[in-house]
Amino acid sequence: MTYFSLTTPRRQALALALLLASALAAARADEAANAANSANDAPAALRLSGFGTLGITHNDNSDAGAIFSSAQKRPAGQGWSANLDSVLGLQLEWQAGANTAFVLQGVVRAGDDLSPELRMAYLRQQISNDFAVRAGRIRSPLYFDSDVVEIGYAYLMARPALPLYGTVNSVASLDGADLQWRHNIGDTALLAQAYYGQSDYRHRFYNLDPVQAADASLRNIRGLAVSATLPNLILRASHSVIGSYTMRSAQVSQINGATAQLAGALQASAANPYLPPALAAGLQARAQSIRALAAPFDSRPLYTSVGFDANAGDWRLLGEATRLDSRSAMVGKYHGYQFTVARSFDEFTPYVSLARQRRASPALDTSALAPTGLDPMLDGGLAQLKGGWIRLRAMPICRPVPSVPAYATTSAAIWRSSCSTTTCRRPAPTRPATLPCPACPSVRP
Repeated sequence: MTYFSLTTPRRQALALALLLASALAAARADEAANAANSANDAPAALRLSGFGTLGITHNDNSDAGAIFSSAQKRPAGQGWSANLDSVLGLQLEWQAGANTAFVLQGVVRAGDDLSPELRMAYLRQQISNDFAVRAGRIRSPLYFDSDVVEIGYAYLMARPALPLYGTVNSVASLDGADLQWRHNIGDTALLAQAYYGQSDYRHRFYNLDPVQAADASLRNIRGLAVSATLPNLILRASHSVIGSYTMRSAQVSQINGATAQLAGALQASAANPYLPPALAAGLQARAQSIRALAAPFDSRPLYTSVGFDANAGDWRLLGEATRLDSRSAMVGKYHGYQFTVARSFDEFTPYVSLARQRRASPALDTSALAPTGLDPMLDGGLAQLKGGWIRLRAMPICRPVPSVPAYATTSAAIWRSSCSTTTCRRPAPTRPATLPCPACPSVRP
């Protein structure tokens, strides 16, 4: 896939331009309000800010598109498209008291038909100099850049590496709470975040034709993220545990019904008194193995991430290693990494990035679905179910593709700027608590 910045379909471009203009107008109004409040030496009680990215991609692959997450409604197919990266967000913050704030953030994405989504809606209470608690809907903290993944101003690359983040971007927010501890030691800022919550989304299987979808639910999400911000280095590590990850749809119900029916048929065949004992025992074991294939996507994943963001003069280095252990034979276990090198020339920052994620566990064992040689109808059902499993094991990119053990990408850009070259330059690599321009919200609330 190659990336350029030229044009987009007319109606989509017009809608995005109007929304972006609205966000910039709101930001200018907020800037004026802040200036007035500064003159009175009083903090603004109500603050409206916005962010946006207009990203145009060109896909030269006729067999597979690209998606930001498995929840995306429209992939970036062959040709030019704004569906992968284009996003617009508005954030409203009300400082109800010296230590109390309410925050709302909504976004629209081109790949989701510009349908509004609520990303944040929480109450933040500062309970001491170092401790604060947030309750409500918060941004997902699963990986290094997960909580700013839609705020292009907050990171160097065109987008966080899709081989890694494509598996977690669907979990855009958590409905729950977190406890934050912030403390400065010399020129090092420490942050520890303990979080708990749940998330729901509509998961789309683009590797199936026609595309199918399921209702995904994640419950009992808990974890801890720890980061250290130094003058020229950011370090972050996180570990998240999902109590239950379930997917439900008509297709999953059909799979469950088929596995139950075939397991019952094998159990009935095993009860035939004329079968040799060894064969009967083998059929019974296969029946149990097939029953275990029900609800194939249900799992209890573990997400682990360790990353860094460093600069040395004009050079910038970024890296992240991830580990996803679904604790499910179907979904599997994955190891991933990304590494990026960049060099700044005033407003221009060329960079090269390499990202890869590979399956570290064996593929699902479907030997229990082999033909029995006893009943043609039973063997036909087993073959049909096995064919369905082969399709489900295919890598869910955007179109039916062969099963891929690893997913790797490389990307490069010859130009990278902030959301405004005049008032919104981002100092690298730090992510300030309050950005220097009112058009961008706080990236680490």
